[in-house]
Amino acid sequence: MKLIITNSASKWFQDNYALKPGDGVRIYGETIQPRDVHHGSRQGFAPERDLSNATVIEKKDGINYHINFNDSWFFSGLVTLIDYQNNAQYPVFFFQREENGQVVTADNFIGENVDATTGASSKFEDYWE
Repeated sequence: MKLIITNSASKWFQDNYALKPGDGVRIYGETIQPRDVHHGSRQGFAPERDLSNATVIEKKDGINYHINFNDSWFFSGLVTLIDYQNNAQYPVFFFQREENGQVVTADNFIGENVDATTGASSKFEDYWE
């Protein structure tokens, strides 16, 4: 599981949430239940400084972008890239399966759309309610 925040997305978050170094943004999957999940271009995010439950933290421009343990099942086995294009309403999410040994960066990200049939959520199924 990896999180990549582009420069334009980081700027959008800072501008829209008046973030300063040390602040944080929690990233989560927008779904009601961990079944029939779609890893689409629109997912959830909210300002949150508390990192005590974070399993992944990506620090960019002094801001802590993170995924909490309770949301890890949604991102398991995936590289998630968050980007922002000018004049869009919100940042856009792209997903790619993790490749063994390959370092994925914003420059070599493929951006494959992934859904629940990838089995990405199965690792955390014991924690579902």
